Amino acid sequence: MSDWDPTTLVRVDREYDRRNADSRFGSYISARTEELFEEDRTDRALFTAWAWRIATPPVMSPGYIDIRPDLSVTFDRDEDGDPIVKVTMPLPHRALAREHRPGYEVGDWEAPYGRGETYPQLWAPAYIKRTAVLASAVMLVPATDWTLFVPSGRPEQLVDDAQLAVETAARLINEYVGPQVADLLGAS
Repeated sequence: MSDWDPTTLVRVDREYDRRNADSRFGSYISARTEELFEEDRTDRALFTAWAWRIATPPVMSPGYIDIRPDLSVTFDRDEDGDPIVKVTMPLPHRALAREHRPGYEVGDWEAPYGRGETYPQLWAPAYIKRTAVLASAVMLVPATDWTLFVPSGRPEQLVDDAQLAVETAARLINEYVGPQVADLLGAS
């Protein structure tokens, strides 16, 4: 599997999924069919959101979909039922414009297990010895015009449909949202 880059926010981990079972994701999908109403099996946004929740932590850990360690990426629906992607990213002080950085020494996000990594998972300070300012940004991106996978609605195709739905969503997230996140974080 390739390393993360500024515009790769999510990726499919088929190899891990197959190495640790015939299909872990398929087993998780099959165990959660009661969460999906019959009429929802052909709704592209609802079906993708349902499959995405299953394919990512905390339901699957590690997930069928890997999310870049410094981010949280969800695929869901807004109040109108339209598909939406939500990306939450911690913003270390160096990401803030100089005039918006605190003028005094404060605690910041820490990467206790990711020192030296390009995109480490960031945590709140473990020991609060001084004021900590933990800035983050939430990006909401409408996916209404995206060409999401349309599931067949056939029960025997449910696992294949779920795989194609989340794989399509992952590709589109990297294509459309990846450059926006890279711009926001100054990595483009």
